[in-house]
Amino acid sequence: MPNCKKCHARLSRLDKDICPFCGAIKPLEGQDDSTEDITKAFDPLEIEDNKIKPKSKTITIILMMTLGIFGVHAFYLKRWKLGLIILGITIALIAGLGSILFFSGALHNVFAFLIPYFVLEAAMIVGGIIALKRNDIKDGDGEFIR
Repeated sequence: MPNCKKCHARLSRLDKDICPFCGAIKPLEGQDDSTEDITKAFDPLEIEDNKIKPKSKTITIILMMTLGIFGVHAFYLKRWKLGLIILGITIALIAGLGSILFFSGALHNVFAFLIPYFVLEAAMIVGGIIALKRNDIKDGDGEFIR
């Protein structure tokens, strides 16, 4: 509905001569009373396909179970911070626990660093199995993975 040019009250199209609220003469002067079609026909083939495509749950689970300790599944889901946190924790635990095992005299070989690696890998495999049952996993764009 149009408004009066003086008091800005809402008027009907019938109040073209005088405003019933403030008494202004020709309150709709300068305002176009024609209607415009705001709907626009478009060809669906011309629309750019820039929609966000959901990530695959299968690929996410495979990445989590194989390369999950490096945060690859989080990077795949565009969750950069989580991927960097997982990568940092992995480096800290493998380097820290591996160094403790190596220099404490418990293991003086490569197994000192492989034991923490396999423990983390087992944790990611368990996490992948749990993620198989979940249907509420979202990617970095807020879309549910399919």
